[in-house]
Amino acid sequence: MNKGFLVLLMTGLMAACGADTSSESKGNDAVNGHKAKAAFEDAFDGMKVTEVRASPVAGMVELDVNGRESVYMTEDGRHILIGKLLEIKDGEVVNPAEERFEKVRKAGIKELDPADMITYAADDETAEVYVFTDISCGFCRKLHRHIDEYNAAGVTVHYLAFPRGGATTEAAAAMRHIWCAEDRAQALTDAKLNNEVIQAELSDCAKPVDEQYQLGNTFGVRGTPAIYSTEGEQLGGYVTPEQLLQRLN
Repeated sequence: MNKGFLVLLMTGLMAACGADTSSESKGNDAVNGHKAKAAFEDAFDGMKVTEVRASPVAGMVELDVNGRESVYMTEDGRHILIGKLLEIKDGEVVNPAEERFEKVRKAGIKELDPADMITYAADDETAEVYVFTDISCGFCRKLHRHIDEYNAAGVTVHYLAFPRGGATTEAAAAMRHIWCAEDRAQALTDAKLNNEVIQAELSDCAKPVDEQYQLGNTFGVRGTPAIYSTEGEQLGGYVTPEQLLQRLN
């Protein structure tokens, strides 16, 4: 089966299951995913399973695919569940995969070097968000048109590079020049709003573009803009300043 079919399923299908969390059903404590991993990679050309972990459902394992997607598969490698596996815990519906990603994101955000990001700071800051962005993305440009409004609302915006097509695209190359510009904030604004990309001299200043792209994959970024709180909570894609404030509070 080709890779495109799987990508289509991942982006277009949602599956919701409420797992029994009683003492009679403890899920899959011991990971036995070798057969599932081999079957998955054999069925989907070009897709690589980067990690196998226990799932909340007995007889199934959770597979990380290409370091950014989660799918669920029976241990015998015969059945695949693509989408969100939801769990009912103490009367609340939770997403175990999202909870795990939040921990990864929170730790990753704490390790970020402010000098590697392009920041638009609020004068009277009440919140910070971290936004993976791509200069070729229409919704990223739409968000940036309102950057003054986010700042006026007390929200500081830290931009991280995420060229959606990968590190070899024109957008990635352009973003390296932006990250190396003397005035990076102005260079990013010019690229997003005026289609003007500066041709700055490249050096170590370009490295964060590739590092942040890889970090985005680790965070589970699937599109841009991708907005996260300091706690690693996913706040959505494009949202208005009013919507963002509601999600932060």
